[in-house]
Amino acid sequence: MVANRSSNGRRWTRAWAAAAAVAALAGVATADQQLFTLQQPGAKEPPALTNLRPIEWGQLNFISTTDTHGWLAGHILESNYAADWGDYTSYLEHIRAIADEKGVDVIVVDSGDQHDGNGLSDATYPNGDLSQKILMMAPIDLMSIGNHELYKCEVTQQTYDVLAPHYGDRYITSNVDIMLPNGTWASIGSRYYQFTTKNQGFNVMTFGFLFDFKLNCNNSRVTPVEDVVKAPWFQSALLTPNIDIFVVFGHFPIRFWPEMWAVHRAIRAVHRTIPIQFFGGHSHVRDFSVLDGRATALQAGRFLETTGWVSINGLTHSADLVEEPGWAPPLNYSRRYLDFNTRSLSVHTNTTLGPDGTFSTPKGRAISEKIAEYRQRLNLTHVLGCVPHDYLLEKAEYPGEGSLLTLLEENVLKQLVPFETERKTNSRLIFINSGSLRFDMYGGQFTVDSGYIVSPFSNQWLYIPDMDYRVARAILAQLNDLDYILGLELATSVSRTLKVRAQNLGADFDRKVYETVRAQQIAYNPDDELLTTGYLTIDDKGMDGDDTPHKPNPLYYLPNAIAAEDNFPKWTDPALVDVVFLDFMKPFILDALKKIDPKTPAESWTVDNYGGKTVKLMLQDYVENNWGTDCFDKP
Repeated sequence: MVANRSSNGRRWTRAWAAAAAVAALAGVATADQQLFTLQQPGAKEPPALTNLRPIEWGQLNFISTTDTHGWLAGHILESNYAADWGDYTSYLEHIRAIADEKGVDVIVVDSGDQHDGNGLSDATYPNGDLSQKILMMAPIDLMSIGNHELYKCEVTQQTYDVLAPHYGDRYITSNVDIMLPNGTWASIGSRYYQFTTKNQGFNVMTFGFLFDFKLNCNNSRVTPVEDVVKAPWFQSALLTPNIDIFVVFGHFPIRFWPEMWAVHRAIRAVHRTIPIQFFGGHSHVRDFSVLDGRATALQAGRFLETTGWVSINGLTHSADLVEEPGWAPPLNYSRRYLDFNTRSLSVHTNTTLGPDGTFSTPKGRAISEKIAEYRQRLNLTHVLGCVPHDYLLEKAEYPGEGSLLTLLEENVLKQLVPFETERKTNSRLIFINSGSLRFDMYGGQFTVDSGYIVSPFSNQWLYIPDMDYRVARAILAQLNDLDYILGLELATSVSRTLKVRAQNLGADFDRKVYETVRAQQIAYNPDDELLTTGYLTIDDKGMDGDDTPHKPNPLYYLPNAIAAEDNFPKWTDPALVDVVFLDFMKPFILDALKKIDPKTPAESWTVDNYGGKTVKLMLQDYVENNWGTDCFDKP
C-alpha cells in the first residue's frame, strides 16, 4: 500500500490501508474514502483544481471513452486519473439528470479495445471474463469493437456471446463479422442503429467501424471500410428519411488514417449538409478534428485517463433543412478532454465530495465495491516489491536512470533463462522493441497488477544461435532506422505515438520535428502556478481543450528497439553471440540481417525457440528479488 499524503500532510499508514481494503470489500467507506470518493484501496487522492475549464452544453452532447484496455479500477498511483468505473457511472448519472433539467440530450459512446493492458481484464481466461461484467454496469448508449477484441478467438466469441446481446442493436459492428458454428458469417453486432433522442427529438443514424485490421483470429473477418460504404445495405441506410444527424464511431484514428474520410465522402455524396459526428480511437491520443463546417471528430485518449466531451448547437430537424444547393450554416461545437479523477468529474456535474457529498451515487459505489472484490479475487493487489522511483517510457530520457528501457536493458532482460540452460552462459544479445512495453512503472507499490500494466503481452522468445558478432551488433541500428516496429498492437509502438503527436502539428515525423514539438510543449504556458503535469493537447480548435491546464509532460525520443548485452568478455568483443528476440520481432530481425548480409538468404538463418519467461514475469521476479515491500512517500 503506497503511503500517500493527504491535503494536511499527514501520512496514511499501511495499517489504515489494510483496514480500508477490508472496509471497501464490505461496502463500508472509511472517512478518507468518503472525502475523496475513491473506492479502490490505495488510490491517490485527486489533485487540487483551481482553474478547471468547464464543459459547455449544447442541444446535443456526447460523452466518449475509447481504448480503456481494462483500466476500470483507474490509475491507482496517478492522482490525475485515479477515478474508477464506479465514479464514471456516478458522473454519467448526474450528467443525464442535468441534461433532463436543461431539456437537452446526452449520448454516451465507447469505441472499443477493452482488453490487453490491465490485470482486471487480462488475469482471467478468457481475457475480460470479469472486466466485461463491470463494463456493462455503466449506462453506455453506443459501443463498437476494437482490434483487441479480435486477436484471440475466445475473446471474439466472448464479445459475440456477452457484450453484443447485452447492448442489442446498440453494439454496432458495421464491418466486423464472426464465423458461426455452422460455418456461416454473421455480423457481431448490428450493422447500423437508428433512434430518436429523448428531449430534443433528434433522429440519429449510427454506424460503427473498425479500421482495416489484418491480424484478427480466423473466427472473425474485417471488411475494408472502402468496400462497406459501397454495399447496398449501407447505401440504403443513408437514404433513411428524416435523419437529423449521423453518428459514426469506432476504432480508427481521426487524423491521417483513411477510414474516417471514406465514410465522410460516402455520406456527403448523398447528404451534403446533414451533420456528422465521428468518434475514433486506436492511436491513444486526445484529438479533435474538423472535417467540414457540419462534421467533426473526437478521440478520447487511452487507458481511462480521459473522458471526452462534445457539444453541438445550431442543429435543426432535417425536415427544416434544405439540402440544395448544398449549403447550411456551420454548427457551433465545443470539446473538452476531462482528466479522469473525482474532483474533475464532480466539478463538471455540480456535485460535492466529502462525507456528505452528492457525487457518488449508490450504483456508482456498488460498482466500485465490485471492482475491489474482483481485484482481490484475482490477487492483483498482492505487493511484490516497492519500486524506488518512477521508471518511464517517453517521459524519461533514454538511456537514463529514470528510463524503463534502461532498467530492462541493464538488469531485467539478463535474467532470461532458456530451455537449454547451458546456453545462458553464452554471450548473447537480447532484443525487445519499445512497443512491447505498454505503460510506465511508477515508484511505490509494485503489485501483480503492475506486471500486467507494464507488459501484458505473452510473447515467446526466439533465437539465432552462434551468430558472428560483427553481424549481430549491426542489427540494432537497422531496427532503429525503421519508422516503427509493429508488435502485437498494430502501429501503437512508442515511436508511433510520437509520430502521431508530431503529425497533429501538420508535419512529417523526424528528429527535428520531434524537437520542435517538444520545444513548443515546453514553451507553452510555463506558469509556475500550474500544479500538475499532464496532457497538453493541440487540436483543430487550439490548445484549450484539456479541462485541466497542465505543465506538459516531458517528451523524449525513444528507440524502436534495445539490446541487452549479456556474458560479454570483459576486455574484448565476443566472436559469436546468441541473438535472442521476441517472436513478433522475427520478420524485422530477418529483414535487418538481409540488409546487413545480403548474400546470406533469410531461410539460412536457424531460428529456434529459446524458452524463458515473458517480460512481465521477469519484471515481477526482478522487483520481488531486488526491492523490499516497505513503501514510503516519494518526495
